[in-house]
Amino acid sequence: MANSLLVVFVHGWSVTSTDTYGELPARLKREAGKDGGPPLDVRNIYLGQYVSFRDEVRLEDISRAFDAAVTDVLTEVGGSRRFVCITHSTGGPVVRDWLDRFYVKPGKLAGCPLSHLIMLAPANFGSALAQLGKTRLARLANSFDGVEPGQRVLDWLELGSPESFDLNSHWITDYAALKLTTSANPLFLFVLTGDRIDRKLYDHLNSYTGELGSDGVVRAAAANLNATYVRLEQPQPDRGDSLESARTKLRALHVTRVEHPQHTAFKLIANASHSGDHMGIMRSVTESGDLHPTAAAILRCLQVADDAGYNNLCSAFHAENAAHQAPENRLEIEQVPVIPDRQYIHDPHSMLIFRLLDDHGAHVQEVDILLTAGENNSPDELPEGFLTDRQANRRDPGTITLFLNFAAMAGSPAVPGPDGSIARPALIARGNYGLTIRPRATDGIVLYLEGVISAATHDILDYVEPNQTTLVDIVLTRVVRSGVFTFTKQLAPRSFKNDPFGNPV
Repeated sequence: MANSLLVVFVHGWSVTSTDTYGELPARLKREAGKDGGPPLDVRNIYLGQYVSFRDEVRLEDISRAFDAAVTDVLTEVGGSRRFVCITHSTGGPVVRDWLDRFYVKPGKLAGCPLSHLIMLAPANFGSALAQLGKTRLARLANSFDGVEPGQRVLDWLELGSPESFDLNSHWITDYAALKLTTSANPLFLFVLTGDRIDRKLYDHLNSYTGELGSDGVVRAAAANLNATYVRLEQPQPDRGDSLESARTKLRALHVTRVEHPQHTAFKLIANASHSGDHMGIMRSVTESGDLHPTAAAILRCLQVADDAGYNNLCSAFHAENAAHQAPENRLEIEQVPVIPDRQYIHDPHSMLIFRLLDDHGAHVQEVDILLTAGENNSPDELPEGFLTDRQANRRDPGTITLFLNFAAMAGSPAVPGPDGSIARPALIARGNYGLTIRPRATDGIVLYLEGVISAATHDILDYVEPNQTTLVDIVLTRVVRSGVFTFTKQLAPRSFKNDPFGNPV
């Protein structure tokens, strides 16, 4: 089996047993021997095990240890072998950090032994649950298939963390030039995730475990590597401008950069949640019986051998996702004893992660971000139900994540009920959407001024897609006013404590 691929598995956060992989490895062994099955070396399937539940362990430590473990495996099998990596949850960011740290940044991608990275429910842009912290998450062990959280790994996983923002902005802006799928040693990346909730694992004290647009732990938009990077900047005031003139000039935010990564294969797995034996995207796979949708999708990924095959699979997944999220497939009815059945409508969602900086690179806090709509550019004209969640990063409160119901903002056809009735009428889009950045401090000797992208003339939905994340760097001009430093010719002592503030310098 010299030309076959060996397989390594990498589990998620807070796991302490290789039982977490369930019967998926055995199912792949079973399918590899069939006609048309993938060219896997079934003698060499390795189950990864790493420690994430110690507070001193950071995600980068795990990726460094992964490199040493992979080196040992490749030495053991001998020869110049490439390997397939199948990850679950946090395992995706671990291997992506390894790829970036050991092969992309040093310019050694041509020698990378990884051929296929297949990520199941990866927390690529983090998880809303991570902010709950170590103590509260210990109660949610079942939904994570683990027992003890590690705080440093949680820091990476928190939405908008500096580490995840840096890795993902680098992925969006720089990786396309690497031409991963067309190089001499091509590398193919795949994301498979669910968007359904296992109600048996729902925690009634924590709504994130039942959040629509997610699998109960990771949002589809946070898993998907198809994303957008946008940079917005304020202009600089001219010397001699009055403060009011500067307010007018700086109010206009300008879009100075828009980047998209190389398209990445992304598939929504029907009826899959993050974890659990019943619906878990990995744990519910069985060794025998009907082929599970997750296993079927993995086998399709493993068949990819060139750029044309990869692009064809990307297109097929895209069409299947559209059918999966068509209005007639969005309604879920949960049958509940005694009380009336519950209804859930699974609209596609999007994430916006805003990082507030100033023109000197400092992180800015104490600023409000307001979405606006309509010709009046007003928050009052935003559609009902547009905002599902808002979260500020604990270590960097100037990085704010908005989780948006894309269907509510862009409009959506009516959702039919099971008996031909209308479960929800059509959603009508409100026109363009804008953005207002409003500093809370409006006066000071050094300050920031309001910046606006008006919904009357622009539409931020131009940079937002369903099931995707948009990273937005907003660069505010730090205005220094006269009075911060001056000279005087008066030799007699004088107090300048109460001198008035002047115009921008």
